[in-house]
Amino acid sequence: MSDRLLLPFVLLLSLVLPARADFVPVRAFSGSAEEAARFSPRGLSIGYGGLLYVADGGNDRVVVFDTAGAVVSTVGFAGSAGGRFLDPTDVAAAEGLHLYVLDAGNERVQLFDRYGQFLEVLLAREAGTIGTPLGLEADSFGRLYVTDAEADRVRVFRSFTGQEEFSFGGYGTEPGRFRGPADAAVDRSRRIYVADGGNHRVQVFDPLGGFLRSIGGAEGPARLSGPTGVAVDREGRVFVADAGNARVVVFDGAGNFAGEIREGAGGKPLVSPRGVAVDGAGLLYVSDSAGGFVHLFRYGAAP
Repeated sequence: MSDRLLLPFVLLLSLVLPARADFVPVRAFSGSAEEAARFSPRGLSIGYGGLLYVADGGNDRVVVFDTAGAVVSTVGFAGSAGGRFLDPTDVAAAEGLHLYVLDAGNERVQLFDRYGQFLEVLLAREAGTIGTPLGLEADSFGRLYVTDAEADRVRVFRSFTGQEEFSFGGYGTEPGRFRGPADAAVDRSRRIYVADGGNHRVQVFDPLGGFLRSIGGAEGPARLSGPTGVAVDREGRVFVADAGNARVVVFDGAGNFAGEIREGAGGKPLVSPRGVAVDGAGLLYVSDSAGGFVHLFRYGAAP
């Protein structure tokens, strides 16, 4: 085929195919040296001043890192009293003022100020305000989203009072239903993204819980296996912790497969990615609970 005939074909492909996604590992970090062997990072969240809050289930605490991966402080320790944790699995930093911690072993959500001072138990199974929480997210509109594995629903609360506004979902495989919803994320348009672990997909909902679409193919590179975490950046790209396939998958704003990550800095393979978070500068954080590291990546689309 001549170059003149080939050119329109190449241009057509460039319009149809998504831009190749480049993922540049920056660093991998963990807790202090004496506790690193037990460091088991689960959910994570970016808070005030770019600080990274990580639920460390292995040490029953939340670890706060700066942008260089150094430990700034820790919140809590093992126990069942207020301000203590048993196997914390997720965190949400919101409004630059508060930190919400999903204290899975005690089946509750605790509220702290941004300095890590305990304020109150906001939601608890014991009080009848929550079932079995798995994932946690807070938006900038005063809402707190909790994925409830017992009811297979996403429950939406007022973040300041803990008053439930509404819930959606229910057990099933149909669109809009869940089997073990593991995590939730909210984009700038208040659309809600849910990692539907048992159905091996991510589902997208409007701000009132109305089903919009699913993400994740039945076969090929977009196929998910037990997704555990989800995040959305300012451009609408969706990052999924695809634990069953030991990778993080990136989808574009239309839900098309755009790339994957299987290893971090120094060639460290992802073993069991659990949580994902992305900041406004395009930095991607991935927690690897079995590998014992938080991985930092710089993300960009190659021309």
